[in-house]
Amino acid sequence: MSSSSIGRLALRPAMRSALLRAGLRPTLRRNGVRVRTMVGGHGSPEEIKAGMEWWKKATMLSIPFVGIALLANVYLEATHHAHDEGEGPVYSFLKIRNKPYPWGKGDCNFFDLKCRRNE
Repeated sequence: MSSSSIGRLALRPAMRSALLRAGLRPTLRRNGVRVRTMVGGHGSPEEIKAGMEWWKKATMLSIPFVGIALLANVYLEATHHAHDEGEGPVYSFLKIRNKPYPWGKGDCNFFDLKCRRNE
């Protein structure tokens, strides 16, 4: 947020200065060199690197569990049999056609593959 856009906002002066300070905080100067600080409240670069290494290890350890869950799901889906419940009840209001569809014989929905195969 730039200072000109903050100036246009109807904010109290204390809040405006706090927003300006928060916007300038990531680019501080130390010994004349522009230093970018971590906004997330992290500590030193060593702590950041240690945290990154921990997340890499946690990710690598979780990959086998995800693979096992994937294989279990594929096996369960492959061994599951379909439930044959028939076509279901035929209601009079399900296939009301005032005019035919522009494809095929015109009695089948575009995505009704069973009906379109029987045409």
